[in-house]
Order: sequence, then structure tokens, then C-alpha cells
Amino acid sequence: MALTRAVRRAGLVAGCALAIAAGAFRFTASPGPGLDPDAMSYLGAARALAADGALRIPMAPWWSDSTTQPLAHFPPGYATVLAAPIALGVDARLAARLVQGAAAGVSTATVMLALWPAVGAWGAALGALAMVLSPAYVLVHLSVLSEPLFLALITLALWSFVGRPRAALMHGVIAAAATMVRYAGLSVAGAAALWALRDTTAPWRDRLRRAALAVAPSLLALAAWSLTRARAPGRESPIRRLALYGGWGPTLDEGARSIAHLLAPSLDGQPVPWLAAGATLVAIAALSWSTARTPEDTTREPAVAPVAPVGDPRHAEQHALLIASGLLALVYAGLVLAARALADPDIPFDFRLIVPLVPLAVVSTAVLAARAWRVISRPSRVFGALALAVWSVAALTADEIQVRYALTEGGDFAGREWRDSPTLAWARGQDPERALYTNWPCALWFHLDRRIRDVPRTLDAATMHAFVARLRATNGAVVAWTAQSPETANTDSIVVRAGLVRVAAFADGGIFVAPPLAPQATPPVITTPRVPVAPAAAPR
Repeated sequence: MALTRAVRRAGLVAGCALAIAAGAFRFTASPGPGLDPDAMSYLGAARALAADGALRIPMAPWWSDSTTQPLAHFPPGYATVLAAPIALGVDARLAARLVQGAAAGVSTATVMLALWPAVGAWGAALGALAMVLSPAYVLVHLSVLSEPLFLALITLALWSFVGRPRAALMHGVIAAAATMVRYAGLSVAGAAALWALRDTTAPWRDRLRRAALAVAPSLLALAAWSLTRARAPGRESPIRRLALYGGWGPTLDEGARSIAHLLAPSLDGQPVPWLAAGATLVAIAALSWSTARTPEDTTREPAVAPVAPVGDPRHAEQHALLIASGLLALVYAGLVLAARALADPDIPFDFRLIVPLVPLAVVSTAVLAARAWRVISRPSRVFGALALAVWSVAALTADEIQVRYALTEGGDFAGREWRDSPTLAWARGQDPERALYTNWPCALWFHLDRRIRDVPRTLDAATMHAFVARLRATNGAVVAWTAQSPETANTDSIVVRAGLVRVAAFADGGIFVAPPLAPQATPPVITTPRVPVAPAAAPR
């Protein structure tokens, strides 16, 4: 009987995971997957690793003699995973589609495995479905981004916390993998350490040893990456500068908007559904209040059963899941806030940053709903089922918009406006040996597979003079798109300050070259003025 249940569980979990993986793969078909600017670093480094054994990205600073530079801004985990299918001969974008699909399958399976012992088969299936329907979850799986792999590791950590609560080394290895995919994965190590310390059944010495095991792999991985990573040319200072950054108003406003879009499924560009988001929060608070009531309070009502009978094995599983998901969410949020305050004031609190909270919030809500289901009245159950149905319909509507756009127009630099760019068409016709400089290097690499250099980031006179000299020396041209990049100086200002000459103009950009050298003026003929000489005296 137990074997039959295990086989049935494995079959259902595998079936759901494969279905979600297949969907993620299908939704990134041409013109997808979406190409975020970060994708150039991921795909370029993966191709370089498969071909040459080095993590290098296919662009360089304007002053460099090379057209590549070492991967420095991102950890190596995602690019390394992408390199495996590329080394087998798979196209880079197809490799990304395979990895995104596999990551979606893993996150689905691990959420179901974590939920099943706590809420049963129906609860596990509905919880996984709610996760994959979230617009933020769908969004990151439509593009070449590291978030899907990170989500798979987050959910794997959650399952291991509950399923293998004392396997500190396993928790540490998963945390190290997450840290090498995104630096925010260090939060998984912190949560694993706190998970080890909370085990009151073990002596303090054992708890401290397990906490150290949980953190050590991540610290070793970071140290190894820091020591072996090649420094990008010209980068003598760290990517992030430690300081105390203010200006929290816009950041918090963006975060509140993103959370509202998650609570009431909608897209980032749509009006913020504050009322619906507030209603969702009230519903979750009501679930929490229902499950917090004591059995003594609930037994006073004849139609209501206790929260969980004494000895119910699911109660311990539910409690563990709530603690584990809460730890992971709180440590992740704390690390992100600390990074915003001390390292980078430009961190956006958008869907990409908040999406790791989606599976944790879904798991917690599923547990709360399962516990509340036993104590609420039948009308409340009907209302809850209707609320879930409305939420699912709203999520499906938002997802359908995203997927349809991805399959017809393409996301980010895979979009039609970039594929059909007349500026890009000009660059396509140039000699491959000609040096091109641009404010969007990723556009030329994605569509022309051409390694490229950027344009200056500062506008001082010395930089402009050196840039013009560089253009002349390399017979270079500046491919300046009208859409400005936050990574370079404004191209209109560069054109004015450097005195560049426009040689072609298009609807989405222009082509500029160095100004001609001033003709050398003919040097004036210098003549020596004639000095009158007095006649010599006649001889006597």
C-alpha cells in the first residue's frame, strides 16, 4: 500500500513537472527567448567557456584593443550550466530554453514534494499551480535570465529544510549553488544556518557545527570565485562601492507596486490594482487568524473542528514548512534591503527581484489555507474557492498577454523593433574587420554575433579627445541608437562634445565617425629683410 502511494505520488509529481517544463520550453520559441541585456553576459560567457575554457563576455571598453573581457559583474553559475549543452553542440539560445524549462520543472516538483506531506495531493497540486500562474514567475521564464535556475534552487532548499532537516551539508551545498547563480543566494546560506540553530532537540555544540556546515560552502565558493576570477581591463575598483545610500522613496514605491501586482495578478505596465491587492492581504490575514485560534476556542462552535487533532502528523509538517519558508523569505528580503542601503542605490525592486518570494509565499498560503479549511464554515470555504478561482483567472489573463507577446513580438532585444532595425541593417553590411562602437553592444551581438566595444561613460574633454583618436586609429564608427543606455554617456552629448560627424541617419539611430583632421596650412615663407648697406668709401 505504501509503495503504491509512493509510486502514485512520484507519477503525479513527475507528470506535473514535465508539463510545466514543456510549457516553459514552448513559450520561448522563436522569436524568443527574450533577450535582456544581461543575457549577453550569460550566453557569451557560456559560449566562451565551452569553446575556450574561459568565462569571457563578447564586448570590451571603447579604449581596449580586445573585443572581449572577463565575466565580472555576475557570478559564474548560470553561465556554467548553459555551457554544458553548448559544449555538446547545442545552439546557445536553445541551450537557454532547455535550462529554463528544466528549472521550471524542478521548481514545480520540489514545491509539490514539500507540500504533499503537509497538505495532501490536492493542496500540493494547487500550490504548484498557483506558483506557475504568477505573472512574475512566468515573466522570468520567458527570457534568458538566471532567475529560473535560482528559483529551482530556492525551492530545493525549502524541500531539503523540511524533508532533511538535519542534513546541514546538503543545505550548504544547495546554498552555495544558489550563491553562484545569484549573489543573493547567500541568503539561503543564512537561512540554513538559522534553521540549524533553531533545533532545540540538539545540544548547542551540534547546532553550531551544523550552522557552520550550512554556511561554509557558500563562503568557500565566493572566495574561490573571487580569487580565480580574471579582473576586467581597467577595473581597478570594485563593481560596488560600500556606502550608506539614501533616496528610498522611489525604491520603496516600486517595491510596493510590484508586490501589489503579485497579490492581484497583473502586469508591471498596467494600473496598480491597489484595492484587489488589499483584499488579497485581508484574505491572507483572515487565514492566519483562523489557524491561530486554539482548539479550545474552536470547539465551542459545534460546526467547527479543531485546527489539528493531537497527534496529527500533518501539523508538524505544516509548522516546519511555515518556519522554513518564513526564514528563507525574511533573510532574502533582509539581504536585498542591506544591499540597497549599503552597496547599490540603483537596485530595482521589480518583478525580477521579488520573484524568489513567490514560491515561498505560495507554500505558506497553501499551508494556511489547508489549516483554515478545517476550522472555517462552509460558506467561508465556498468564498475561498471562488476567491482562488478569480485569482487564477486574473493570473491566466496576465500570463496570456505575456506569452502571446513573447511568441509574436519577442521580449526585450528579441523584439521586432530590434530585429527590423535599419540601424542594425547598416551594421550588418559593414566589413567584419571594421571597429564598431555603440551604446547597446548587446544588440549587435545578439543579432549579428559580432563582438563590439562600448562608448565612453564620461564626457570630460580628455576622454572625448582620446575617443576621437581611437576612432581615427581603428577606422571606427559609432552605432548610436536613439534609445539611450544607462551604462554609457548620452550619445547625443558624445556627438556634440567629440564633434562627431553623422554619415547615416535612421528612424531608430544614426552612424557617426570622427571629424576629419584639419588641413595643414601651408607654412608661410619667411624672408630676411634686406638691410641697406652704406657704399664703401672711395680709395684715396
